[in-house]
Amino acid sequence: MLKRLVIIIVGALVLAPTLGCGVRATASSKPESEGSFELTAPNNSAADSVQGPYLKVAAVGDIMMGTENLLPSDGATGFFKFVTPYVQGYDIFFGNLEGPLTDRGAPTKDTSTGRSYCFRSPPSYGQNLKEAGFSVVSLANNHAYDYGPEGRAQTVKVLESLDISHTGAPEQITTFKTPSGVEVAFIGLAPNHGAQNINDIDGVVALVTKAKSQEPGRLVFVSFHGGAEGAAKMVLPHGPEVFLNENRGDLIRLAHALIDAGAAAVIGHGPHVPRAVEVYRGHLIAYSLGNFATAAGINVSGPSGLAPLLLFDLDRQGQVTDYQIISFRQAMNRGPQPDPTDEAAKVIKNLSDRLAEELNQ
Repeated sequence: MLKRLVIIIVGALVLAPTLGCGVRATASSKPESEGSFELTAPNNSAADSVQGPYLKVAAVGDIMMGTENLLPSDGATGFFKFVTPYVQGYDIFFGNLEGPLTDRGAPTKDTSTGRSYCFRSPPSYGQNLKEAGFSVVSLANNHAYDYGPEGRAQTVKVLESLDISHTGAPEQITTFKTPSGVEVAFIGLAPNHGAQNINDIDGVVALVTKAKSQEPGRLVFVSFHGGAEGAAKMVLPHGPEVFLNENRGDLIRLAHALIDAGAAAVIGHGPHVPRAVEVYRGHLIAYSLGNFATAAGINVSGPSGLAPLLLFDLDRQGQVTDYQIISFRQAMNRGPQPDPTDEAAKVIKNLSDRLAEELNQ
């Protein structure tokens, strides 16, 4: 595998991730036809290199397994069948739940214009998340309240009955201990009703500081549902993003502030397409993991159909020691499918190189 060292210098900050590229063979327990794009950061401690990673994390973007009269015929039971081999043995599996798990409430949006969408999946679909291995999901997005407070409350009840943690409400710091005994916290952000405000950077920094101070050694993760949407918005801009008259965050400034405040990693979603990955001060930032497992009712053509699975290892300080992108594609009502062309990883590689060059300048 070809490797090169990319040095990003921003003022007095020096960031030095090692990036690898290309398709590599996967372990025998995983689909042989699927490649992955591996990126390795050279900051693992001697103890971690001997004992293995301190924490193994898997993360994906938007999940919407079907809505109303557009539900998969099999109840979405096979949505994650190609994904589960990759996340077995991981301490955390995170995703953004784009729409409530509910059969209650009433629509809160006018969908007649075709500019708004209302989603909800049956409560029974929560079992699909459990069987896939999800340990925590974000409810900070523009669809969590599609069926009002009643629909969101039922979603929370379903998730808690399945022992799946959730985050994203204002001031909410979700904490739990991983199976390996590591204390972690999750905070979810969005520019939408009922979510911790993505544009209140000072407020979110205070939450990260609070979460860190509550438990020594705790690793804090922040996810955000932000950024403009669509294939034309894959390149991460510098400065605030406005889409449909909504301020959707100054994402580079936000992510850097969160890492500076002590966050271990920042995981983005919202644009429905992949965006760049950055290693900032040794910590991982994924600016958008796009869509991952969506059914009828959401566009899965072109870049919107790319479905990256991000796998990364952290040391005790929350710094990334190894990470890779596993490439999937979405198929209407069939969930993410293996992509032997490795397109998601290649796209993220190119976008990440571009961001690195811009930051270096």
